[in-house]
Amino acid sequence: MRGAPRAARRALAGAGVLATLAIGLPATAAPTDTEEPQLDGDVLSAPAPVVEPGDSLNATVSVTNPSTTAVDGARVILQVTRKPIESREGLAEFLAGGSARMVSVGGTDVGVTMTSPVATPLPTPGSDADDEPEEPDTFTRLEAGTSSTVTVTSVDRRLPFEEDSWGVHGIRVVLRADGESTTLMTGAVTWDDADIPELSLATLATATGTPDRVDAVADAAALEGVTLAVDGTAWSALDGGYVEIDEDSTLRLPAQDPDLVSLAHAESTEVLDYSLGLGAEAGTGELAGLPWLGMVGSLDKTIVRYAAENGARTLLVVPDADDAADARPVAATRVAGAGEWKLTLLQPDPLLSELALADSSLTPGAAGMATAAAALTASQHDGPVLVWTGDDWSPTATTATTALSALLSASFVSPVSVQDVLAEPAERGARLEELLGEEDDLGRPAITGIATRLDRLADLGVVAEDPEDITGPGGAALLAPLARTVRGDTLARELLLTDAQTTVDATLGALHVAAGSDINFIADQGALPVTVVNDLDVEATVVVDMTSFSANLQIRDSPTVTVPAHSSTTVPVEVSAVSSTNVQARTVLRNTDGRSIASPVSMSVRVRADWGTAVTAVFTVGLIAMLVLGVIRTVRRGRKDTRTDQTGPEEQA
Repeated sequence: MRGAPRAARRALAGAGVLATLAIGLPATAAPTDTEEPQLDGDVLSAPAPVVEPGDSLNATVSVTNPSTTAVDGARVILQVTRKPIESREGLAEFLAGGSARMVSVGGTDVGVTMTSPVATPLPTPGSDADDEPEEPDTFTRLEAGTSSTVTVTSVDRRLPFEEDSWGVHGIRVVLRADGESTTLMTGAVTWDDADIPELSLATLATATGTPDRVDAVADAAALEGVTLAVDGTAWSALDGGYVEIDEDSTLRLPAQDPDLVSLAHAESTEVLDYSLGLGAEAGTGELAGLPWLGMVGSLDKTIVRYAAENGARTLLVVPDADDAADARPVAATRVAGAGEWKLTLLQPDPLLSELALADSSLTPGAAGMATAAAALTASQHDGPVLVWTGDDWSPTATTATTALSALLSASFVSPVSVQDVLAEPAERGARLEELLGEEDDLGRPAITGIATRLDRLADLGVVAEDPEDITGPGGAALLAPLARTVRGDTLARELLLTDAQTTVDATLGALHVAAGSDINFIADQGALPVTVVNDLDVEATVVVDMTSFSANLQIRDSPTVTVPAHSSTTVPVEVSAVSSTNVQARTVLRNTDGRSIASPVSMSVRVRADWGTAVTAVFTVGLIAMLVLGVIRTVRRGRKDTRTDQTGPEEQA
């Protein structure tokens, strides 16, 4: 019952009929502990919203007998208030079940017509044999377990409408059976036999949430005089990321509708900048040039200044559920303060907004109630009025816009755009409190943590071919606990915040250097192995940046490597050793912009550069020695061969 008048909600609390809004939902008879049969009634169609001379009031009702006993004499009755309702407050009270003098203007029986048997009396002495027999009595009966659909129509002479005038009358559809009456529907009609005051009506539809809901709201809002305020991140998910917009009837919302009150009180701009940029750049960037609209539930000087300094020109002040039905509806007010900040506040009419967005499939007569409220509004107030579709409006193509479209098409209603309303707002100074509603804020530490993680996600996104593959899911998770719709719901907000932190921290830690053991390096030059682990769902291109904390080990390069998703790669880092010592080195992964994207990993390197020189020397000496020995052996062998060749024949014999 968000937005319903306080008096209306009190009345509903004590009502004995089924109702979910203070606008007269159809009701069925409440079950009792008696054995009397009970009937269920369902209003299928209500009287037309506007009645002119010569028109009748018609209502169609389906009546069901779920009991095991037949019901005789059930009747559907149409009632109208004897006198017109004179104010918006009076209409709200009547729709909530308030008392009023009613007149029955029509009725119809329910069930099948039955005939009572008539007993034929025995003839008596002196009686006339030609006397006419008694006529049988007829009645209607609704058998157990059956249903009947009837239409009740008003009788013209019973209608309490005055000629050459206009007025709003309350109506009721009543089911009467077994001496008891049950109100099936409470509504209103507008009698039109004179000029009804003209009403300038602007409508703002905010399309946020899932892409399906955004699509449904956008389709349902395709009416004259309706301005669409859209979240670009959900908007871009439609039709492959490209959709056509009407710049004259479209406003831009920050992505995921962040809680501007908490951000303003925390004096944080990083999260708002991210949200605005995300919405503007979504899809093909078609929303980037449009003005952005902020939505707030409470208002103080800090919030107004914060919004103005961050580029907002308009704030929608969400109506409070306890706003009175007779509060003066002012569509727009320009607020100005010291310095340069100035912006316009959009203030929806809570009563008209509630009635115009009622689902006609669940609320027969919703169009009549909305039209009646508009007529009374026009008679009581000058200037345009704003209808807001709210946070929970989930329209369907066939039912949800019946009341709104009927309201906008009423003869006395002039649809105007929100931009027209913003062009000439009422002026007033900054009579605002300095700070309100801090108890419901998401605190500064939590907002700072969100901003920090958003910044780190942006750095991590550079490693992917499409940064949105990384920043999209993480950014959405981080904005969720800051949504305006969960402001004041401490439990829901804490759960969202914990889930976001866990999810994003896992993403931020998915790309890292594997911790290794100590390394022995026994050469003047060579490579140190570094293992890069990528647990992301996309391949990552990173720069392996190693730092030596000693001049005895010098890093010769910082290699760039692309690591496939869910895999690891060993990367050689070229180094040079100056002298033997133990060196501490640290490895950091960076994106191609040079920003750190993972926690640094330290390692200990045992550098033994002289060992390599000594081994080389020994090896060289060994080679020389082997060469000398080989030469000596060859020379000695040559001398022996020479002596053998110089021996004479006598000596050989």
